[in-house]
Amino acid sequence: MKLLQKLFSKTLSTTLLAVFALVIANPVSASWLDNIFGGNDEKPAAEVSETQAAAHSNPLVGSVMSQLGLNQSQAEGGLGTLLSVAKDNLSGSDFSQLSDSIPGADMLLSAVPALAGDSGMSGLLSQAGDLGSALQGSAMVYDAFEKLGISKELVAPMINIAKNYLEQNGAEDTTGLLMQGLGSLL
Repeated sequence: MKLLQKLFSKTLSTTLLAVFALVIANPVSASWLDNIFGGNDEKPAAEVSETQAAAHSNPLVGSVMSQLGLNQSQAEGGLGTLLSVAKDNLSGSDFSQLSDSIPGADMLLSAVPALAGDSGMSGLLSQAGDLGSALQGSAMVYDAFEKLGISKELVAPMINIAKNYLEQNGAEDTTGLLMQGLGSLL
């Protein structure tokens, strides 16, 4: 009986080892392991639904999220920061025309992160007189993007997405107003 148990134990161990080796050696047959251990490259359902929800509620925010790989708060804060700079550089009526063409402009402006007036690049430039105030808009954008966790290299692509959105959906001349308002960034 002991001989039978020993033989059975050895056969079972060898079989399990062979099966394990086959699963590891053949990734096609081990694809079910990806689902268990998270090896697939698909976005989680929550992340996909956040992008889809943002695209439905605000198509401009959805475009920024999907094209630049940002989350909703980053996209809203980044767009709001750009709108804030445009607001500072346009007349009230021009900015009103621009903001009327951007869905949720007030909400985007409220998503701009609070920045300390004496910190970061914008704080330094605020102490540099007229030249500093001319560059302060760019510095404020960089400081806000940094606080939002967005690379400053995404400023120009975000502007282009907003520009393309206005070309397709905005009122006449709103693209020109956006570019005029963001002239200090370009």
